[in-house]
Amino acid sequence: MAKKDNNDPKKQTVDKTEKDSNVVTDKVEAKVSESETADVKKEQHAESTEAQSGSHINSDMLVRILLALIFALIGWVSLWVFGVVVLVQFGFLLITGSLNKNLKAFNGELGEYLSDIIAFVGFQKDEKPFPFQAWHYDDDKKPENGEPAQ
Repeated sequence: MAKKDNNDPKKQTVDKTEKDSNVVTDKVEAKVSESETADVKKEQHAESTEAQSGSHINSDMLVRILLALIFALIGWVSLWVFGVVVLVQFGFLLITGSLNKNLKAFNGELGEYLSDIIAFVGFQKDEKPFPFQAWHYDDDKKPENGEPAQ
């Protein structure tokens, strides 16, 4: 007759250790699975947050960017006009020996306008330059006796 090994304490210890090992393995696998799920959720949340932060561009920002590009172009053209007027003024100085008051006044106003454009494009001011506001660059210079502003 064969004896059953169920009563063997060594075998019972081995069986219990195997069961404990399986329980621990199951718990570790569950924790790893929970950890991976949490990591995936965090990544999805981060991606959705990035997508939302990228969508903060509103119509005001787009208008500001468009206006900045337009004023940069206007400023570039105005700078060339400014340079041409300077060259013409040099011609007047060489030929007549004196400056042309009209060109001097024009270049003064154009210089102030360019300064306002640079301040707007460079985000130093929020006020849009001419034509979005009145031409105010000669307001503080009052002409005397019909002469141009100086």
